Amino acid sequence: MTELNFPGARRSDMYVETEERPDPAPVATEALEEPADPFIEPDEVGDAAPTRVPKTKQPASTVPTPASERVPTPDSDDEDAEPAAPAKEGFNGFLNQLFGGLFKLGPSAKELAARELTASQSSFEDLIRQSTWTRAVGLLVANKKGTAGKTPLSILLGGVLAAIRGGSVAILETSDDKGQLAYRAEGDPQLGMGELVANISTVRTQSQLRGYTVTQTSFASVIGSTPKWRPPLTKENVLKVASIVDEHFTIRVMDTGNQYSSGPFGAAVEVADVLVIPTMLAQDAVSEALELLEFLEHQGADAARLARSAIVVMMSDGRPEFKPSKLKKQFMDKGIAEDHIYSVPYDSHVAERGALTLAKLAPATRQALTAIAAGVVAQTNQNVFEKDQNR
Repeated sequence: MTELNFPGARRSDMYVETEERPDPAPVATEALEEPADPFIEPDEVGDAAPTRVPKTKQPASTVPTPASERVPTPDSDDEDAEPAAPAKEGFNGFLNQLFGGLFKLGPSAKELAARELTASQSSFEDLIRQSTWTRAVGLLVANKKGTAGKTPLSILLGGVLAAIRGGSVAILETSDDKGQLAYRAEGDPQLGMGELVANISTVRTQSQLRGYTVTQTSFASVIGSTPKWRPPLTKENVLKVASIVDEHFTIRVMDTGNQYSSGPFGAAVEVADVLVIPTMLAQDAVSEALELLEFLEHQGADAARLARSAIVVMMSDGRPEFKPSKLKKQFMDKGIAEDHIYSVPYDSHVAERGALTLAKLAPATRQALTAIAAGVVAQTNQNVFEKDQNR
């Protein structure tokens, strides 16, 4: 055989090829998925993978939120989350119904948001309905600024609580002089706070007490003032009324006046478990609210707890407004947790300044109030435990 004469030919005889092959370097298949072949169609449209709710990682909060931990919310990070059910609304829902389930088109972002809202509202209502205490609890609605929304929020918050819990909520007027609670509530009281204070020694049963109330369509009971003049309330008056109310109602909502140093306001603070601060989107109303927090911080341990755990509700009445984010920052700088600051959208029924009825509220308003009520109940659970433990 003729010898090969090109350079290096003899060295090739020394090379032996082995069967082993080096392992290929791993490739990140999650990030580089092979695109689907556009010329191949699936056998059945119904075999398409069902749409899942997108998961979004929430940033870690730098503000402690002990109360919110008791407010159940849908868990978007659950590894065992079920696939989203096929669309029932919109064009995708129409197609799913038209073809009798052959298509399993996923819901739109709008429908997913609506489902999440429904789930959260259900969780809020469960918390409100199922929370119990071994004594009556008091909610203080306060802001020194007039027209800050104290009376409307007292009626609406108490109404939502009563509607979900099936009653046993009393809304009291605790202002020094006659306020607007009875005017903003449903019905015309024949007897009210002035008459109750005058006859308090004779009131022993629930039936007797209800004679001084007006029952709302929400099943809340309002104790306001009749059109007649009544003497200014004293600290002793408020304490005695709160005591008899607590014997027959589970939740007591107190609509307060504008004078922090007055006896009635001091009594309301003394028998309160949670502070709710309404404010319009105006700097003067926010400034007065911040002053209230500072005032309470110097009134003893229980009052200071009210200030630290306060629930802030920013409301809108249609007038020119300050930027909400700037007002919110002022409360956060004062130590109010971000998840303790709520907003209620403008509602024409509230802005009418007449009698308030839950059924006449816009759905968005009712949803916001339910979330606020759940936050208030969650904070009540915590404050009642801490307050009673220290006694």
